[in-house]
Amino acid sequence: MTQSFRERWWRWNNRFQKTRVKVIATIISTLVVLGFMTPFFVASARLQSQRDAIELVIQQANLSDREPISVALLERGEVTTSMGKFQSSRLRSMGNDLFDRQGKVVDAALISDVLLAPSFPSWSPVFMVERPTSPLAGTAILLGATFLALWLNFFIPYLCIMITCAAIVLPSVSQGYFSVAFVTTGITALLLAFGLLIQLLIVLLGARAGWCAVAQTLVRESIRLRISVSFIAVVLIALPLLPVFIDGSSPLRYQIQTFMSRSLDIAYVCAACMTLTLGCATVAFEIRDKQIWQLMTKPLDRFQYLVGKWVGLVGLNTVLFLVCGLGIFIFVQWMRTRPAVDDFDRIAIRDEVLVARDVSRPEYQPLSRDKLEEAVDSVIASDAILKADLDSGRRRFEDVRREIAVQRQVEFQSAQRRVDAGESKTFVFSNLLAAKKLGGTMSLRYFFHAGGSDSHSSFPVIFKFADGSWVDRMFIPAQAHILMVPTSLIDADGNLKVEVMNLKYDVKGKNFLPGPFTFNWDQDNLEILYRVGGFEGNYLRGMIVNLVKLSFLAMLAVCSATTLSFSVACLLSFSIFLGGSLAPFLQQSLMYWTSGADAGSIESIIQVVVRAIAVVVEFALRPFGQTSANDLLVRGRNVSWDRLTLAVFVIGIAWTGTTLLIGWLAFRRKELAVYSGQG
Repeated sequence: MTQSFRERWWRWNNRFQKTRVKVIATIISTLVVLGFMTPFFVASARLQSQRDAIELVIQQANLSDREPISVALLERGEVTTSMGKFQSSRLRSMGNDLFDRQGKVVDAALISDVLLAPSFPSWSPVFMVERPTSPLAGTAILLGATFLALWLNFFIPYLCIMITCAAIVLPSVSQGYFSVAFVTTGITALLLAFGLLIQLLIVLLGARAGWCAVAQTLVRESIRLRISVSFIAVVLIALPLLPVFIDGSSPLRYQIQTFMSRSLDIAYVCAACMTLTLGCATVAFEIRDKQIWQLMTKPLDRFQYLVGKWVGLVGLNTVLFLVCGLGIFIFVQWMRTRPAVDDFDRIAIRDEVLVARDVSRPEYQPLSRDKLEEAVDSVIASDAILKADLDSGRRRFEDVRREIAVQRQVEFQSAQRRVDAGESKTFVFSNLLAAKKLGGTMSLRYFFHAGGSDSHSSFPVIFKFADGSWVDRMFIPAQAHILMVPTSLIDADGNLKVEVMNLKYDVKGKNFLPGPFTFNWDQDNLEILYRVGGFEGNYLRGMIVNLVKLSFLAMLAVCSATTLSFSVACLLSFSIFLGGSLAPFLQQSLMYWTSGADAGSIESIIQVVVRAIAVVVEFALRPFGQTSANDLLVRGRNVSWDRLTLAVFVIGIAWTGTTLLIGWLAFRRKELAVYSGQG
């Protein structure tokens, strides 16, 4: 009975895979997907029309003139449009914060989002109907997955997995276990997407070229070996679990940043470890087990063999990053619709996290060489103990001078970032012409320390601008604060002058009083941030940067294993990976490195050698650490085209090409078919 059922199953499956049946199934699937997505299209189009109508009306509001639209918005939280009347009590609570000094609406998009919140359908995730492009992208993803499953002969397993997932999700939702439903849906979607794209990659690598055969074999091998499957499983299972374990009581912007930081790091580190381990294993084991004999006797030279292994690893990483990248992006869009602490928290998500911003910081003048040497000589001459150590040879003269010079330079620049009570200092932010052309507002971010940096205290600060206007604020020490600054304050040369005043404005006496404490800040904690692009393009550039770095690691692993054993090749590859990743921290450590050993002693010689090695490693691997993109994405900073170009040309072409050349030269001299007389 079992055998006959199995035979009927295979006969039915073979008939299903015929082209005519596939065409009919494709048409039916398209109609089903379009029918399923039609309500999302209708809802998003309706919401977009209402949003356009609201924003068109509130752009005419002017509180300075007590215009009726602004009065209704301020007093009743109400906007009347051609499509009806919209009202929200949340707008009344925001009050004058809705308007700037000129009486214009500060953020029309925020007002429209607040007013339309009750209009979102309860049967749909908010991000699916928030913009018309969302259902369009969802339709494209569903149709693409269905077509791939049909034409790659994967439709029946695809359909069975979907039905199994629905059997778990629907009861979970009905019983209120939304976390179970979310995790199940996320894991199923990622696993299906990965499986479909792997099958597509295998088909694309089915050409007759020798390197394509090697690449295809590696991809097939990767989904059979525990080494690679373990890392892939960790990524695809961990990503949907992360949002569930993030503290929902914290501000929403921190929730999103935490998820992005953890998910991007997990995806990149696991992909790197898989690449290095699989790249070393696939070559080293084929040489060890003499499987490479069969390959080298065929019309396949060693250069094609290396290129094929590299293409297979790059293709595998591309599939993994495409699935992970799309999954992280969708999860971020879903998390963005979670309840925020307040409306300003939601504004911060849009303007500080899910955005691409460039930064400008004031230039702090370094101590000149002559004054620095004078200060160093003065310290040495006035310190009798230090002078005695130098005369006796217990400390090296060069080390002492470098240590004092670094200390004096740090102190000199720190003094520029310190404002005493009742005083003020002026700082210039340059290269802001791009921000001036874009218009709108910029963010002045400041992170001050004052007193004991007690988070329960607050202190006054005043920012004065070149046009004479000023803003007084209360800041909490050791916490970041944002002040919105109009781009109209930037002069024709692209400079913005800001005077930071340690004063408090007395409203009753209408005069200025000194602040209670001196405050200061670190070098990167006073900056101007301005928008230069959207999150989507910035996110894509960041993913490409990571993929380029993984392509170099793939070539490094493959070429290392051609002449080294598996363990030694892994040790070399992982050492270079870790050294490159830690290069920025190593550079900072070398700036403050000093030797505590006696001059001429063995310890001193060893430390000098270690420092020389560290300097060479840091210099050689510096570009690898400088092109890091994950931290920029988390902080909403721009992954610039310069950074992407550096990654592509230096790491993707120069480093990868040089590694391939060295590996090929070593591999072509290696004797592979050496018969020992045994076996």
